[in-house]
Amino acid sequence: MTEALPGRCVKAKGCRGNEGEGMTARRVGVLLPVIALTIVGCEAPHGSIGEILDRQAQAISRLPEEDRARLSDRRLPKDIAEAGADTEPLPPGVLDLEGARRVALRGNPDIHAAEARFEDALARITEARSFYLPDISVTHSSNRIFQTPNRVTRLPGQIGGANLPALPANPTIVDWFNVVRGPLFGTPPWGPTRIETGSHKPFSEHSTALAGQWLIFDSFVREARLLSAQHGSRASAMALADVQRLITEAVDLAYYQVQLGYEQLRIAQSDEQFGREQLELARLNKEAGKITEADVLNFEVRVRAAQANVVAARGAIDTGRVLLAELLGLPGANLGDEIELVPLQEETEQELTPPDADEWIVEAMELRPDLASAGYILAARSENIVMAKGQFGPEIGLQGTWGFERLHNMRYGGEDQSSAMGVEMRWPLFTGGLRTSQVRRAHAQWWEAVELLRQKRLQVSSEVRRAVVDVVNAQEQVELQRLNLVSATENRRIVQTEYAAGKASLVRLNEAQRDLIQTEAELATSRIRLRLAWSQLYSSAGYYVRENASEADEPTAPERGLSE
Repeated sequence: MTEALPGRCVKAKGCRGNEGEGMTARRVGVLLPVIALTIVGCEAPHGSIGEILDRQAQAISRLPEEDRARLSDRRLPKDIAEAGADTEPLPPGVLDLEGARRVALRGNPDIHAAEARFEDALARITEARSFYLPDISVTHSSNRIFQTPNRVTRLPGQIGGANLPALPANPTIVDWFNVVRGPLFGTPPWGPTRIETGSHKPFSEHSTALAGQWLIFDSFVREARLLSAQHGSRASAMALADVQRLITEAVDLAYYQVQLGYEQLRIAQSDEQFGREQLELARLNKEAGKITEADVLNFEVRVRAAQANVVAARGAIDTGRVLLAELLGLPGANLGDEIELVPLQEETEQELTPPDADEWIVEAMELRPDLASAGYILAARSENIVMAKGQFGPEIGLQGTWGFERLHNMRYGGEDQSSAMGVEMRWPLFTGGLRTSQVRRAHAQWWEAVELLRQKRLQVSSEVRRAVVDVVNAQEQVELQRLNLVSATENRRIVQTEYAAGKASLVRLNEAQRDLIQTEAELATSRIRLRLAWSQLYSSAGYYVRENASEADEPTAPERGLSE
């Protein structure tokens, strides 16, 4: 009969199966939590572009009101958010300037790139907050030991052995050398008579633990890091607003260039029509013997020159439409022929009223997003100084582990459980000048940010004043060119009548027509220049982003009055 000892399992029928079931249960109980934690730890949080935009919208809602006013409406259509790249083709119809701005602020790749940089800044805030939370990890190690060294060294055993040579009564240096020669200078272990002293019995070591670390105090470095990241995110949001401002200004420039092309096309077609009418009259007069062949050839040259101007104007229109389509982010940079632009309208009274530079500068100091971004960068650099100084203080943290350790196999049991907890204080006293250099570098970067902010204020003031000068000059040019157009139109009418009556020469008629066409072209250029000057003025003052915030919002900027 086989006797079973307490707590043991003998080789009896059915006992091995119970032992296997218990071992399997223990292994499953240990491996399941490890596998679950591994899956959770390896699962990286991510989100679609739509989720990223929602997260950014929540972050923007927490910004100060003056910062939110600088940003435009960032809501994207679903198809754009899913694609994240090219927008869908525009529906056929008339595309006005405001509509072109809205499309560009949704589909331009530079806007999406700025949004990605904003997401990066928001992620840095989460990174900074992570230093306030404990760091928990699961560790496991399994080692197979094939050979272990002997715990008793070879040298003491030989020196202390009984086979040492005896010393004479009066030992000399040679006698002492003979005593220690064997133990110290005997056959080395790598020689042909090597003596193996290690253990060749392999065994395994297994360890599974749940470890945690928690930083309790770090001389306020975490606080400074978090504040710096928050200032950096606001600076990134203002950089996004500045990209919107520049994109809007670029759309205005492209749109007005297309409108200028349409005006040049209208003027060239009018010149061609006048030349054709005069050419027909010249041919009739030549048949009647009233003029010579030279007069007919003169009008043929005028017609061909006007046709060349028509071709050039159409080329300018096509080029401007391609540039506008690129800014809108349309597929293939193609603005289809089914999309029409609004013709150039008459100037409003506000457009012809000279602006006050000082008032616009005051508004620009409050609204320019790049100026606000430079201010937030300066604030972040100030926190970097605090971070650098915090390295001179101590760090205090908690450490703890809970797990199992066992030899030979992973059959963990209650007797294999191990746990530990401790407090660690680290205070570096000397780092070779590293911390001092980092503080100096942080101060230098702060100084740089101060000067960059000062330079940015000067730049904003300069841009506003130059834009005001351009507006005033363009206003004067428009008024003068309008008067010139009235005079040139009347002069051409009188000369044309006199030429038909034979009282004026052909040269005089050509000059009158050339003056009229040139005056019309200069007036169209002056009108476009006026609109571009106003566009630059509003952009330099930071008003565009507020006007594009929402169609329902009333702009707080001065009445624009910019005709399209």
